[in-house]
Amino acid sequence: MADDLSTTTTSRRPSKKHVAIGLAALLVVAGGITITSVTAANAAEETARQCGLAVTGSTTAVKTATTSIEHADAALEAVKSVALPGNEGWTSADYAARAGADAVDAVPAVEASEGVEAVAAEDAVPARPSGTDLIGIVTDGRAGLAKVKAASTCEEREQAATIEAATKKVTADAKTLDTNVTTLMDDFTVFQGEERTRVAAEVEAARIAEEAEAARLAAEAEAARMAAEAARVAVNQRAAAPAAPRGGGASSYSGGSSSGVGGSRGLAPAPRPAPAPAPAPSRPGGGGGMGFGGGGGQCWTDNGTGGLKPC
Repeated sequence: MADDLSTTTTSRRPSKKHVAIGLAALLVVAGGITITSVTAANAAEETARQCGLAVTGSTTAVKTATTSIEHADAALEAVKSVALPGNEGWTSADYAARAGADAVDAVPAVEASEGVEAVAAEDAVPARPSGTDLIGIVTDGRAGLAKVKAASTCEEREQAATIEAATKKVTADAKTLDTNVTTLMDDFTVFQGEERTRVAAEVEAARIAEEAEAARLAAEAEAARMAAEAARVAVNQRAAAPAAPRGGGASSYSGGSSSGVGGSRGLAPAPRPAPAPAPAPSRPGGGGGMGFGGGGGQCWTDNGTGGLKPC
């Protein structure tokens, strides 16, 4: 009797080990994809953050620069003024014409010794630019800042870095402009103080000269007045003095009136001559000091001087 062999054909199932390896591979691939996605998302977020900060910083820097430009414009306008502070109405020279000054080295102190006086120490003085130089520095600085514009877009980190670098430069330039504006205004203030001193000295000198001129004119007027007064007094004195008779004239009296021959009218009459003494009467017998003569029996006697007098 023959055996029936039957052959049955079946498929092989994968082992548990192979299944585990496959699952692990799938997990690794999936994990890698997830990590890559997360990293890319984080990178984009960081780029956006850096760009946002860069744009904001740029805007702030431009606002700061605008303020600095406004201060610079105000200073440039102020230094054009020639009106000095105060109520006097004084004016100064043009500040732009103010000359600069060279630097001065420090001077050490010198102690006093025999035949040498002590010398105090002096600090070094830096050079001072001219008014035109300081105005030019501020003008150039504000012109450079006026060209700056704020960044509005940013998409890459490299772009953000460029914007940040430009922002730092604008901020530094604005700070430098502010410093130069302060230097300009400080020097302008010193200049106005010096001009006030100069103008005050000129005004005082003019006042002294005016007073001196007024005193001179007053002295001349007083001298002229005194001369006129002296002349007036002299005229009055001449008018009050009696006039002397003029030469070539003679005065005679007739009936108590005077007439001048060859003289001028109005002259004071000459004094009348004293009457001559009457002739002595004849003395009887040639002697005696008393006698009677004519004249109605009048008695005459010797007056001791060779003349006669009534008894």
